[in-house]
Amino acid sequence: MHTEAGDSREVGLRASKKALTWRTIRATALTLFEERGFDAVTIDEIAAAANVARGTFFNYFENKEAVVVTYGANEAEIQRRLMEQRPTDESLWDSLVAIILGYLDEFEPQIVVHLRLKSGSPTLSRSARPMTQRLVADLRTWALERHSHLPEPEIMLLINVAVTALGTGVHYWQTDQPAADRIAMVHALLDHVGTGLAATRR
Repeated sequence: MHTEAGDSREVGLRASKKALTWRTIRATALTLFEERGFDAVTIDEIAAAANVARGTFFNYFENKEAVVVTYGANEAEIQRRLMEQRPTDESLWDSLVAIILGYLDEFEPQIVVHLRLKSGSPTLSRSARPMTQRLVADLRTWALERHSHLPEPEIMLLINVAVTALGTGVHYWQTDQPAADRIAMVHALLDHVGTGLAATRR
């Protein structure tokens, strides 16, 4: 007979095993990409090097591009945490700035790897999933609930402006810059556009 504690331990162990497999596949793939270039590596080679079946690879990643453009097994969870921890009386714009900077604190190294690999791969350069796609979707869901008194077009305007500032800064990142300088560039762009949004309703 299973106890609640026993069931919880089993769930925890399964989650830990899944996270470990995710990290192993991704780390193996990134090593191969760095050594040989993204376009030269096949999914079969990644699976073999990670000591998993080809089908197991697809249990964790939709395709080869997803290995690069997904920054963590718990990426969505981290984004939700960043949103949920914002004060309820904070303006939407101030929350967006804090969330984006928190996002960069978490994922800046992975974004740099993405940029470095993308620069040498026509396939990644045409990747259909923008870096911020999931972030925008999660921000929309959170903001519509947290700031339900604001009209949706206004909410989406602020989100799109903030995410555009993020994307613009990342576009001009140099991979040999110090991480603090890269994040500071995005912060400065957010401050610049935020000046014009200072009168936005809370």
